Amino acid sequence: AKPFESTQLSANLSTAFRSPNVDDIGKVFDSEPGAVTVPNPDLKAETVYSADVNLNQRIAEALNLDVSVYYNFLDNAMVRRNFTLAGQDSIVYDGEMSQVQAIQNAAFAKIYGIHAGLSIVFPLGFSFRSDVNWQKGTEELEDGSTSPSRHAPPFFGFARLSYKKNAWEVQLSSNFSDGFDFSELPDDEKSKTEIYASDSNGNPYSPDWMIYSLKSTWEFSKNWQFTAGVENLLDKRYRPYSSGIVAAGRNIQFSVRSKF
Repeated sequence: AKPFESTQLSANLSTAFRSPNVDDIGKVFDSEPGAVTVPNPDLKAETVYSADVNLNQRIAEALNLDVSVYYNFLDNAMVRRNFTLAGQDSIVYDGEMSQVQAIQNAAFAKIYGIHAGLSIVFPLGFSFRSDVNWQKGTEELEDGSTSPSRHAPPFFGFARLSYKKNAWEVQLSSNFSDGFDFSELPDDEKSKTEIYASDSNGNPYSPDWMIYSLKSTWEFSKNWQFTAGVENLLDKRYRPYSSGIVAAGRNIQFSVRSKF
């Protein structure tokens, strides 16, 4: 809908499902010390119901704002919970007595949030674009209580300042993320000390971070393009939330592209 020439509104309702994959149904693995995940042949698909409202507002000829508000409800969520194998809740696995667990349709989860984007075109070839995301989520635990959802990360986003003149463009960008202290972590993340930093009390937490990158593109003919860039300019050491993987440090990239 377009209530005004410079305003566009839209809304969506949808549903989707995810069927269990081979790993969900049949893989045996040690999810954490003292626990082993076994197959669950009775696992069924999980279903999500979604709603969102979107606003795109042109504030001025060179200024544009877009905002989206969304809500998702996940039913029959596939989660790892305690299980039994041949009537036993624990077995010896890899030489260690381990709690038997399995992926099960045993919970619900809900995630809601806001996405906002702002773009500005400046004189002399400069432009700016930023997108930010804020979300919250809760999920059902085994005892029926609720916890923050692992699938709802902290506030995050990016910002990019660009300059373009003729066939040459340069971009200075920043990616950033807020953090979670120990009290904000989901309950099932608080025991994963191996993938998080430790606070002054020795508890795991997810620090905030911000990195900067520089990229330049030159179209030196109709069919040829050269790109060079430096990612993570300040060589910041960080881990994206819940990944357990340290992201790349400072790195340099070159590429040549041709069209025929």
